[in-house]
Amino acid sequence: MSAEGQRPAAGGRDGVAVLKQVGRTTTVVASGMMTMNLLTYGFTLLAAHLLGPVAFGGLTAILGVLIIANVGSVALQTTGARRLATALGGEHAGTRRDVVRSGWFVSAGVALLLGAAAPLMWFLLRIHDPVALALLAVSGVPLTISGAYSGIAQGDRRWPALSAIYLATGAGRMVCGAAALVVSATLRSAVVGVTVGSVVAAVVGWVLCRPPRHGEQSTPRSLPLMSEMWRNGHTLLALFAFTNLDVLVARHLLTHHQAGIYAAGAVITKACMFLPTFVLVVAFPTMAARRRGRPWLLPAVAICVLGGGAMLVVWALPWLAVDFAGGRAYADLTGVAWVFAFEGTAFALLQLLTYDTIAGQAHLAGVLWAGVVVALAVTLAFAHSVGAVVATVSAVAVVLTLLTAVASSRRHGQRPFSVPGQP
Repeated sequence: MSAEGQRPAAGGRDGVAVLKQVGRTTTVVASGMMTMNLLTYGFTLLAAHLLGPVAFGGLTAILGVLIIANVGSVALQTTGARRLATALGGEHAGTRRDVVRSGWFVSAGVALLLGAAAPLMWFLLRIHDPVALALLAVSGVPLTISGAYSGIAQGDRRWPALSAIYLATGAGRMVCGAAALVVSATLRSAVVGVTVGSVVAAVVGWVLCRPPRHGEQSTPRSLPLMSEMWRNGHTLLALFAFTNLDVLVARHLLTHHQAGIYAAGAVITKACMFLPTFVLVVAFPTMAARRRGRPWLLPAVAICVLGGGAMLVVWALPWLAVDFAGGRAYADLTGVAWVFAFEGTAFALLQLLTYDTIAGQAHLAGVLWAGVVVALAVTLAFAHSVGAVVATVSAVAVVLTLLTAVASSRRHGQRPFSVPGQP
């Protein structure tokens, strides 16, 4: 047989090898992230049972603020991963050091901002525990620096190391948080556990991904990296603010009991939002390095499949969803549980498309901030129940997702929602 005749077979074998590699990579990252999410959920479920609706509503509000503050960590991870994925061979060591150096500056800034925001959280979120608010500021440091190490692992495609950091994040919160709650089932103890647990992931990241002390100079790249991280952080802050707005509004607008019910519903939302995150993590370096067509399309299909399955289960078995979210004390959630699942899937798609804009350095933060303003205005004016708040924010999320998809398609010269390959 001629060499030409053998090429298709070789190409086929190469294609199978690539698919196997993608499968292994996805399995490693998915295992780490899903285990992290399960452990984090385990802590949330334990807190829901031990604290009760009132104190659990306060904890959920604190965790919502922490997620928004975690934008510094995610911006570090995203920027570091994008820089390493597109860097030339001789630039990698310097870029790694820049990411870690930037991480310490950002972590200090996050801690200061959280400390300065404590009076606002005292009055607006009715969290009247100065120790818990102080610990919230402290926890911003290890959480942020963990993002720097995660970005190094993701950008270098060191998937086992990234998976280990994710595992440490979940295990730290579950083990330390559970121990603190068992000792004392109070809001303060829960925040102590979260703070101590966040240190675990930072230590694991340092052990696995710390850059060498010596190598090529990195100073010329530091300022551009910080500038890009600022732009990415602005976009991610808008995303995080929008996807956590409803919990904070519910805490402010509804009664303590209703806010606790909403906090349990938010567990379902976050589960459906973070369930397919491994798809985004694996796809992001490729989205950054290869910008033709619509690189978000196949990951979006995967997210829709996973989210659709979750919505179907919650709709068919609402009592199971309520047990998942917190137990019999949250039985009022039964009628609207599926709406929270829908909201989480919409958030996951919006997150994917936001990362696509970051990968191409074409930011749409203004659109996300506009969504925050619209959702806030409508909920404060018209939504005065658990179902009304989640339905309003879900509708705005769908509109934002469609607008972002259209903008991405036009940016790549594609007709919105056309089949790839069509003119």
